[in-house]
Amino acid sequence: MLSNADLAEILALQADTETSATRQRALKRAARSAFLWPEEAAQLLSTGRSLTELHGVGPFVAEHLRGWIDNPPARDETHDVRREGFLTLAEARSILSRDVSWQQRLRGDLHMHTGLDRWLRHGDGDGGSRKGSGL
Repeated sequence: MLSNADLAEILALQADTETSATRQRALKRAARSAFLWPEEAAQLLSTGRSLTELHGVGPFVAEHLRGWIDNPPARDETHDVRREGFLTLAEARSILSRDVSWQQRLRGDLHMHTGLDRWLRHGDGDGGSRKGSGL
């Protein structure tokens, strides 16, 4: 089963090949939103619900998602790894649901910073901005 993270990557790759600016924006919006979908898209579909219930998913994107969920594309070994290593909201909720006490003991927020992409754009990975930036 494709996870929301898998679908986010596929959506982003599909957006890169789309010639229509409107459709490209829709695919990119859905790719970004996939990490915050409250449940797995494949699970939603398996219960007979509409994929358009998910934020950032209209009929055009839903059609693509349904196709990929029903017939997952082969994973490209050269895929972009920008989205690897992050949990989706659905995955985090699934993990927390395994033991109710974990969520009760949680003392903070779960988030990610976007500074790494800025840091990496400086060519050598340092760019003189590393010191004092917390990276």
